[in-house]
Amino acid sequence: MEYKISELASKSGVTKRTIHYYISKGLLLPPDGSGVNSVYNDEHLERILLIKKLQAEYMPLNKIREYILENPNEKNVKRVEKNIEDKEVYIRENICNIFEIHYTEKNGEKYKHIIENVKVYVEKMMED
Repeated sequence: MEYKISELASKSGVTKRTIHYYISKGLLLPPDGSGVNSVYNDEHLERILLIKKLQAEYMPLNKIREYILENPNEKNVKRVEKNIEDKEVYIRENICNIFEIHYTEKNGEKYKHIIENVKVYVEKMMED
């Protein structure tokens, strides 16, 4: 099926700006045509849904890009769930509702003391 960018944005649940951003970062192939004649297809939609799934697993965009380059034909979100188990798991923590820190589960164990010190420092700075 073919989609204009607004239709793709609506179906995928992302903004037109996000679609352009994904294209600029190599996460999504450019559309067929240019300007108002640009046309997207089901592969674009499936790729955006894949990106959203990986983001829901707290995978950063640079790692998603690596994953896509390693698995260029990956379209099935169900298979991704299986493959994610072999990938790094990212932890996202909110500090004082103003900062977020992201780290891999492996590094969270390895650098637990540093992560805790950062959180204490930010909390202390917010009190001042």
